[in-house]
Formats: sequence, structure tokens, C-alpha cells
Amino acid sequence: MAGKGTGKYYAPVYRAKKSPIKIRRIKLFKRCALIAAAIAVIAISIAAVQINRDENESFVKVAASEHSLAEVSSYPRIVNHSSPLPSDYVPENLMSLGTLPNGDNIFLRADAAEAFLEMCSAMSEDGLGIVPVKGYVSYDEQSEVLANEADKLIAEGATAEEAKKRVKAEVFAPGEDEAQLGTSIDISTDPNRIDYFSITEQFQWVSQNAHLYGFIIRYCDAAKKVTGTEVKPWHLRYVGNEAAEYMFTTNMCLEQYVKAVKTDNPKAVEVN
Repeated sequence: MAGKGTGKYYAPVYRAKKSPIKIRRIKLFKRCALIAAAIAVIAISIAAVQINRDENESFVKVAASEHSLAEVSSYPRIVNHSSPLPSDYVPENLMSLGTLPNGDNIFLRADAAEAFLEMCSAMSEDGLGIVPVKGYVSYDEQSEVLANEADKLIAEGATAEEAKKRVKAEVFAPGEDEAQLGTSIDISTDPNRIDYFSITEQFQWVSQNAHLYGFIIRYCDAAKKVTGTEVKPWHLRYVGNEAAEYMFTTNMCLEQYVKAVKTDNPKAVEVN
């Protein structure tokens, strides 16, 4: 006979007993899950540190640790806002690209021109073709371009001050365009549609093969923070086979390469 209660009925609760083997499995599973979570946290932390590390330093350190540049005696000149060319600088041995379509009035320094023609010939053998759009540009021509662009903006309603600001953001100031060196060239499949070059088969070919002929894509997306220049997939710079091969292999831009050379060989000298 049941004793006095509170008036509530409590149904018995059935709990199945877990076997020792099952208990061990559950504990092992939990332990593995904790270890996996810890590994994931560590991996994410390492990735975050890698991403936030200064790009210039990281590229240089990785390259320096794997490929010494101590034997490199010279490095290509960097031309930009911080290191402009003098107004009277004119490269020697300029050579016309007249044998190519649209090449009559486009010039490069002879070594760069010969390498470019060789590259174009190799592309042609693969059934592809490009045209030169811009080569050597003198200091005076740069000044003229800057003035013309400013005049266009003023004609469209911009003030002189607004025009000056916008042009400086979009066009190299005289002396700051490496085209004055005579070793850089803009290319495309159509001289009137240079902005579309990055979506062409020719761009893919150039990306994978230009270094074999001494050229680099000077302003790429990966190095935008380092170069300080907008992406220009159509703009090539001749730096010579060894330097181009090194930069291609280590995924360096010119600024990073020059810094690496100076680090490994402080006696190295700058060449145009």
C-alpha cells in the first residue's frame, strides 16, 4: 500500500545503461573533436598573422631564405613618384617596332625591342598575336599628355584645381613614367581596346611566358600595395632574363626584387 504523497504521480524514468565500450568511444570522439578544434584555431591564427604581415617584407624574407641574390651585381631602375627621371634623360639605341602591326611609331631600347620581337614570334607560333600600343615616351611628351588630359576635364566642366587633382591620380607626372626608360611597353590585341587585354588568351600566354624573354607584368594586383600603382595587365617592363625569371619564380614585383638584391648584395648598382 502506498504511503501518503503530495498528490502528484511520478512515473519511473528509464535510462539505458551505456556499455563500457560505448563510453570509451564517446570519450575518444570528444577528445578528437577538441584536438581538431584546437588545430583549427591554431591554423586560423597562423593564417591571420600571415595575411596581416607586411607584404613587402614577407616576400623578401621568403625569397632571401630560399634563393640568395648575393651574386647579383646590378638591379633595374625603379621609376615612380619617389624616384623620377630627369627631364633630359633619353635612352640610347632606340629601335622602331615597325615590323609589327601598329609598330611604326613605337620605339624601345634595342635590347628590349629585340626581346619583344622574339616573344611576339613565339606567340605567333602558338597561333596568337598582339600589337604594341605604347613604348618610349619622352619627358616632353609626358608633359603634353598631362596638359591635354587636364584641358579635357576643364572642357567638361571641372575647375583647374579639380582637373589637376584628377589627372595626377590617373596619369603619371612627367619624369614618373617608366616609359621614359625605353624598356616598357603597353600591349593589346586591339590598340583601341587596351582595357580588355586581361580577358584575352594572349594575356594568359604572356602571364606564363613573358619572363622567358626578360619581361615582367609590372603592375599586377598582388603587388598593388607595394607599387602604389593601379593594376595594368597590359604593361610590360623589360628587366632581363635572369631578373624576370627570379621575379616570376618567387612571385615578386620589381620593388621587392630590388630590395632583396640590396639586402643580399649591398654593393649591387642600379642600371637603367
